[in-house]
Amino acid sequence: MSTAFRVILEGTQEVPPNNSTASGFGTVIFDSTAVAASYTFNIEGVDYGPILGQPAQTPTVNDDDVTSMHFHNEVRGEIGPIVFGQINPAHDADDLAIDLNADGSWTVSGTWETTDPANVPITNFATILGTAPVGAEIPIYFNVHTVEFPEGEIRGQLVAISDDNNNVVTGTAEDDLLPGLGGNDIVTGLEGDDTIQGGDGDDVLLGNEGNDDINTGAGNDFVVAGDGNDTIGGMAGKDIVLAGEGDDQVIWNDPTGDVVYGDDGNDFLRGGDAAADTIAGGNGNDFLRAVANPSLATHASDALFGENGNDVISGGNAADTIEGGAGSDILSGLGGADQFVFRALPGDPTTPDSDQITDFVTGEDTVVLNGFGADFDPLENLSAGSTGAVLDLGDSGQVVFLGRLTNEFTAGDFLVIA
Repeated sequence: MSTAFRVILEGTQEVPPNNSTASGFGTVIFDSTAVAASYTFNIEGVDYGPILGQPAQTPTVNDDDVTSMHFHNEVRGEIGPIVFGQINPAHDADDLAIDLNADGSWTVSGTWETTDPANVPITNFATILGTAPVGAEIPIYFNVHTVEFPEGEIRGQLVAISDDNNNVVTGTAEDDLLPGLGGNDIVTGLEGDDTIQGGDGDDVLLGNEGNDDINTGAGNDFVVAGDGNDTIGGMAGKDIVLAGEGDDQVIWNDPTGDVVYGDDGNDFLRGGDAAADTIAGGNGNDFLRAVANPSLATHASDALFGENGNDVISGGNAADTIEGGAGSDILSGLGGADQFVFRALPGDPTTPDSDQITDFVTGEDTVVLNGFGADFDPLENLSAGSTGAVLDLGDSGQVVFLGRLTNEFTAGDFLVIA
């Protein structure tokens, strides 16, 4: 059984409240089996440099320097004793990490476990941490002390946001860590660069705005990443992923087939080896790769659609279906008897396509020509080009077969669908 807690650190939670402009957001995940609580905080507006033996990282002289940092035991609005310290006292010396981020904020992480020399052992809080209902505050808070505010500059109460049951987890406008844990969860990131973890169960994961990092976990999940340059992985079940606007990266390799749609932006979409995936780039100049390990002798057969944009598409060692769509695309089948699909463009396109097939194998691969009319003869429209045979598709553009000669083709290499 696991329970996740959100912690929002601010000066207004101090007793008495202060006007500090520093802030922080964090997540604490308690594992009842291990009797351990892992914690991660992103904190800005204070300086950990001097306390770590490093140069000051802010121009403010001394006032914002961190002097101590701890978990305390008390409800909101009351001052409680230190139960587990990170700095003065240092109870988490084995795995505490405090790292400066590129934007000047700090990431604080570690694990409170039974072997730590805490003022109060975590076993004393196991029931409170392990049974807190979603939405409830518990009498534990996290506090950061500085030179200017020696009694505490920013403080945050632990509030349960999810457990191993079915949950609705909603983030804030800031950068959140949102774990679904077990169960069939609905996790919504809202604004900010969020880290969303589906965990077990069939989850709905909604990133919304921001550059989100989404790990679906196990189960058959539905992901709508939303706006931003998102990173999506995990995908241990049969997942459906809509990456949304932005330059997204979706990478997976699991034994069940997935459906991934890049949507707008220049996306990198890479499928797995063992299952048949459907991958569509959407709008933008996308890179689609069917498999994780191209050197494997056997892959599943995938369906790859570039759609709009100048795409690069690579299949695997199986009978893949590859369709570049509108735009000038570079298409590679790798191995297997692949089908390369080309459709007549509607109307009179201002910029006809100029596609390339890098590794067409005559007598094995097939070019599918859809919408060019029953009388269209591919062999009559083949000519020699400087880099390979060129198939003239009229107003719809052309296809270049790199390294292939016109006399290597037969009618059997083409399938014309009126």
